[in-house]
Amino acid sequence: MFWHPLFLAIISADLTALFLLLATGITFLQTALHWQPFSADRRQLSLEARVETASIQGRVAFRLFLFSAFLLVFGIANLFHEDIPGAMCGTGVCQAMAAGSTKLLIYTGLLLLTMQLWYELDRLNTARVEMPLTAPNARFFLVIPPVALLTVKQTVDTFAGIDPYQPVDCCAVVYDQFTSLTQAGTTIGLPDSLWIGGFIVLSLTMLGLSIAAGRPAADSGKLHTALAGISLLWLLVAMPTLVNILSAYHYGVLHHHCPWCLFLPEHAMVGYPLYGAVCVIAMEGFTMGCLPLITPKNPSVHRQVQDRCRRAARRIAAAEILFLIVALVPPILWRLRYGVWMTG
Repeated sequence: MFWHPLFLAIISADLTALFLLLATGITFLQTALHWQPFSADRRQLSLEARVETASIQGRVAFRLFLFSAFLLVFGIANLFHEDIPGAMCGTGVCQAMAAGSTKLLIYTGLLLLTMQLWYELDRLNTARVEMPLTAPNARFFLVIPPVALLTVKQTVDTFAGIDPYQPVDCCAVVYDQFTSLTQAGTTIGLPDSLWIGGFIVLSLTMLGLSIAAGRPAADSGKLHTALAGISLLWLLVAMPTLVNILSAYHYGVLHHHCPWCLFLPEHAMVGYPLYGAVCVIAMEGFTMGCLPLITPKNPSVHRQVQDRCRRAARRIAAAEILFLIVALVPPILWRLRYGVWMTG
């Protein structure tokens, strides 16, 4: 086991959040089975009080998992490599974790996305006195504890697999993926120019849609659906473009396709605003796409859903602007200084 103090903080936050989720899940299970909003008997009144408590517990658990996820990324990017021989950044730490790091990050992302959606449903529900979404929200919540349990188990298994006495070579992981210079200048077989072109087109499209969808309107459901879809496509193009092309201008060298070195102090820790913006776009786009689908039979909250989608559109626009500034300013400065791009 890799007994790092930060790991103890991560697992403590996870276990506390998991305990809250299990306690909340018991209440929501009873709610899903026995909720009768038009009844005023003793069981219903008691259940309503417990639902309010469960709502608070679930929100606290969500914030704890968010805090734990940040500590995990911070530890992988900036701390754990100091105790792993041969590791210089998060790539070396992930190498020491073997395949467990990928599973852990996927489980963590899935957990946060599902909890984000539940959190938004809960806010919509508690915003109205009659709480029209209590029963469907309770049923949806029951999906979360199993995902959280798998995430916590994967966290323990991943850190248990780290051998602090086994050296790694993170640079070899980065550079050994290329067999030729031509391959280093492509991503999934496509040239860098095509990735840059697609990135620019999708960025302009998403920015325009987010500005349009964020304006007050009677009903902009189609815009919200289109923006949710474009945000997913943007993520699929923006991440490879950032890591394989734009990161070179932050590192000052070509073909150093490392996603974790962007977090290092020598590169001004630009990974935090860049990946932070990506996370905001992913979570807000996911919320915008799923929230209207889950609440189509509840016209009482239709206006609140539309307002939430408009806020999501404005947040996507702000996050994208931040991403574009941090990612594109170094290439532009390079071009102005040297008169050419790094790739010629």
